[in-house]
Amino acid sequence: MELAKLNYSKQEAAFLTGLSVHTISRDCRLKKIQCNHYGRRVLIPREEVLRIAKGTEPEVRPAA
Repeated sequence: MELAKLNYSKQEAAFLTGLSVHTISRDCRLKKIQCNHYGRRVLIPREEVLRIAKGTEPEVRPAA
């Protein structure tokens, strides 16, 4: 039985998606991808990594 990670570091996400770490960092800063900040660590949820790998756009949420 293999356990899948729920969050990936910027370096791991960049490797899995084929993007550079700088691109991942920029997209986190511009809120193009969802990132979770834990102190100095920045983690990207598995669903976001899969979305980036597929090349789909994020869901647009209507303003409240």
